[in-house]
Amino acid sequence: MLLCIRRYATEAKRQVNHSHFDLHAWPKSKRPSPHDIFDMDPSESAYKTRREYDSKLKSTYKKLIKMYHPDLAVSHDIVEGSTTLLASKKRARFDEIQKAYEVLKDPRKRIAYKKYEQTTWDDYKPGKTSSFEAYRMANAHRRQYSYENDPKFWHAATWEDYYQMKWGRSPPTAEELEKNKWKILYKVLIVASVAVVLQVMLAIERTDEFNRQTRLMNLRADADLRDSYNNFDEGRSQFQRMRRFLLYRRSGLDGRDDEATKKEENDILTRFAQQQVDKFK
Repeated sequence: MLLCIRRYATEAKRQVNHSHFDLHAWPKSKRPSPHDIFDMDPSESAYKTRREYDSKLKSTYKKLIKMYHPDLAVSHDIVEGSTTLLASKKRARFDEIQKAYEVLKDPRKRIAYKKYEQTTWDDYKPGKTSSFEAYRMANAHRRQYSYENDPKFWHAATWEDYYQMKWGRSPPTAEELEKNKWKILYKVLIVASVAVVLQVMLAIERTDEFNRQTRLMNLRADADLRDSYNNFDEGRSQFQRMRRFLLYRRSGLDGRDDEATKKEENDILTRFAQQQVDKFK
């Protein structure tokens, strides 16, 4: 029993491709259409009856499921040329198969998708094409209106149908639009008023901050001016200049901390001060 389990665990998976399931090759385009995935004729002219169409669709679907279903695909490797598909790639294809089948099995979805694929501005006829059809022709190439993103856009026949499908209610009447117009106007005015008030408050706050910064700059300028008048607390008298000169001179000497040098400076300053006092006697 253990030998069988070990042999099963180490045995290589069976390699298969589309021909093993009597299937057509997978479409080469990056975003294949449902008709490409199932190899079905979009015009449906190749099928004599609806039953024949459904029979071929279900048959192809069963074969694709046997090949790509996550629970079944683990038992074999799908090979395309010399490349083996990763599990993530097989899962992505399975999801595409499911979405394509949901479209093709439902006649209404099938017709809507066909309309999405074939609608172009070349179909426009002045005076005969409705405004909704004209809008659909002009915007058929936009991603937001693709069948995958907005299928209701292709199921609807008129603007009213589209509104009903998208919002789940009937479009408003002229009376309702007139009534709602004033409500919308009031709301717009309220929002605009709030925005204006916020802008004014922000402007006032910025003005106050500017004034505060200006006052701080003025205070700093006044302090600098006072310091310049006071020679940065060092004074400008003859005695103070002499004291600074002696201090700066001593700072450049080797023996600047000698007591004899300090005593000499004090004697010079004392004699100078005494001379200044004697002048007033």
